[in-house]
Amino acid sequence: MFQPSGVAVFATTALWLGGANMIGADTLWLFLIGLPALALGTWIGLKLFGKLDDAAFRRVVLVLLLLSGVSLLILGR
Repeated sequence: MFQPSGVAVFATTALWLGGANMIGADTLWLFLIGLPALALGTWIGLKLFGKLDDAAFRRVVLVLLLLSGVSLLILGR
């Protein structure tokens, strides 16, 4: 329910900052690199929506957080 309003706020902010020339070319390039991952995550989320119960959803989120933390430790960033 809140996602459409969040997307509208993010899009408006991006347009405002872009119009004010506050977004650099490097930031735009990183955004474009991240778009495929965003699209893939959205697609997977739409496919799984309604198929996971609350406990399974919590497990998936915790595993993803664990993987994210481990990757940060390994990469040292």
